Amino acid sequence: MDCQATGNPKTGEATARCGVLVGGDQANARAGVFASTPGAGGPVTKGVYGAVNANGHGLSVQHGHIEGVGSTTTAAAQVNLHQSQSTSLNATGFHSHSRTHDQFGGGLNLQSAAGHQAAVGVTRVPQIDMTTIQTSGRANLYTSPSGNLNLNAVGSANHHLSGPRRGKSDFGTGLNLNYNF
Repeated sequence: MDCQATGNPKTGEATARCGVLVGGDQANARAGVFASTPGAGGPVTKGVYGAVNANGHGLSVQHGHIEGVGSTTTAAAQVNLHQSQSTSLNATGFHSHSRTHDQFGGGLNLQSAAGHQAAVGVTRVPQIDMTTIQTSGRANLYTSPSGNLNLNAVGSANHHLSGPRRGKSDFGTGLNLNYNF
């Protein structure tokens, strides 16, 4: 049994998940339950998840429910296009269905052994004719000799090609300090 919980006391955002993992690094399956909230006083999403992975390829499904709002089911896939000791390139795709709309998309994710990461993706919501391009990146600035402490610079940008926010862009940057006990 593997249980994890994360939270942000400033915003009230929190996530907890418990599940089982069967298999090893090359091939495994996992299933479990989760609960999350986007912030203090926000609605709680409760649900179940399952995934299978083999040699860098994976399939997953997640079903979440918000009391009084509805349910969302998401299916996703990942295919490893390139794997070496220094880099990994993956293609991803997903489809999410709720009572009010469908959302689907895909993208590419590049990771380096040094902790750097870059991603680009496209998301489409047909019901409101919205198409958005997302990009993100992470640069590892420092890793302690033990590997427990990491400092990363992060950034993201979204550009809306169509829909209610057509032509608008959103940007974000920050520093991420992580310590594993």
